[in-house]
Amino acid sequence: MRSLRPSYVLWITLWLQILGPASWTFGQETDDSQLQEYSQRQIICKSANIEDQWELAQCAIENEHTEEAISICRQILQQDITHAEAYSALITLTSDTALKSDSRAFREARRILPQNFIELESRRFIVLSDANMVWTRQQSERLERAYHQFQRFARRLDLRPLPLRHKLVCVLFAQREDYLEFSGKFDNVTDPWIAGYYSPHHDRTVFYDVRSRPSVTDARSQLSEMNEEIEQLSRDLRQAERSGQQQRAEHIRQNLARYQKHVASESQRVDEFENNTIIATTIHETVHQLMFHTGVQNRQVQYPLWICEGLATSFETDKPQEAFGPSRDYAPRREIFQEYLLQDDMLDLNQLVTITKLHGCSERTVRKIYHQSYALVSWMNRFRKEELRTFIMMMRALPPGKVSRDRHLEIFEDAFGSTEKLQKSWLRYEASLMPGSSAGNIIRQRYTLIDSAPHDVPLIGVTSTPAGLIGLLMQSANSD
Repeated sequence: MRSLRPSYVLWITLWLQILGPASWTFGQETDDSQLQEYSQRQIICKSANIEDQWELAQCAIENEHTEEAISICRQILQQDITHAEAYSALITLTSDTALKSDSRAFREARRILPQNFIELESRRFIVLSDANMVWTRQQSERLERAYHQFQRFARRLDLRPLPLRHKLVCVLFAQREDYLEFSGKFDNVTDPWIAGYYSPHHDRTVFYDVRSRPSVTDARSQLSEMNEEIEQLSRDLRQAERSGQQQRAEHIRQNLARYQKHVASESQRVDEFENNTIIATTIHETVHQLMFHTGVQNRQVQYPLWICEGLATSFETDKPQEAFGPSRDYAPRREIFQEYLLQDDMLDLNQLVTITKLHGCSERTVRKIYHQSYALVSWMNRFRKEELRTFIMMMRALPPGKVSRDRHLEIFEDAFGSTEKLQKSWLRYEASLMPGSSAGNIIRQRYTLIDSAPHDVPLIGVTSTPAGLIGLLMQSANSD
């Protein structure tokens, strides 16, 4: 055994004896005095200072008491996430350990879900689903991709996420109505327009197959009617050709070609809407789950929405097979953000960084919160990386409970400096992404810094995708 402080040797030795193989035969070969000593050792460990706890963890590691070492390292990091040795040891100890499927989150979900829900396990997730297996497997793959890209971001900022304690739980519903019943009854989520959510209290994500969304089924119904009209035109064309009505046949042929092209285009847009909605929502909510489960965000602290939703929205993608995250732009979010910017319809940064709940906000304000937060976090990840890390770590270290508006503003400015200067620098950069635009020139003039703050280099190669989807889908997407 390593050399320890004399006052520590006695109870370290006792701890090792108690944690020997015989200690797991409580009730058989272990007497009451040994049980009492074991309980006392647990109390001493919890009350010891961090230095003593780390010595205890090292002894557990040297004597191959892996579970105890992991437990003590987690305990140390709950008190001081900057403890480099404990973090390194925890990562090493858990790196080759398969995650267990069983957890309180899994047992609770299994208990309240119907028996027909199947279980599909991947390396880090367990999915409970009554949807078809193809979509269920696709969702499982997206969850794993979210984990990989989350870890890439966390390493880049040195955020020190804690290892997963167990496989994370995801629930999938084939039908929207079943999803709405479940979300309202068990998670108190009553927003009918969202396609999924993360429940911090139960540590699970829940989604439904958007093909059962009313706007999608209505669009599919209209496409079906259009295809019937195409069939009728095809029959008319054949009849005109058989009867020798060449002029009429040519007229029908031209109309048929235009109609087929239109229906194919609209069908593709519906497919893209289905696919992009569920992919972006799945990644978004899984990032929430990973942020809180790994301790990057503290579940016991009240966060401002800009950092929670800014981080989650900045991971959204429609191409999960490629790299994604705050360093990659997501065109649907950026396009809407730029619309607000061009209209000069923005929340002031002083206001944005102190909002902690959406209750009472108009739908337009909610949209602005999400899209401004997306743009702000993406910009910070590029140009204020160290300050962003500082802010995340400061919030992580706060004591449990609510945080006042003034305190939120104080923490923000402690990490990033003046909100006024930061807002000018950020929006000047955003205006630079619209070169040649008269509105962009006006914005650049409006937010030109009076002092000599560094100029942020515009992002090169912003992702671009076709704007807009079927009108029916977009009009009803927020009212389903």
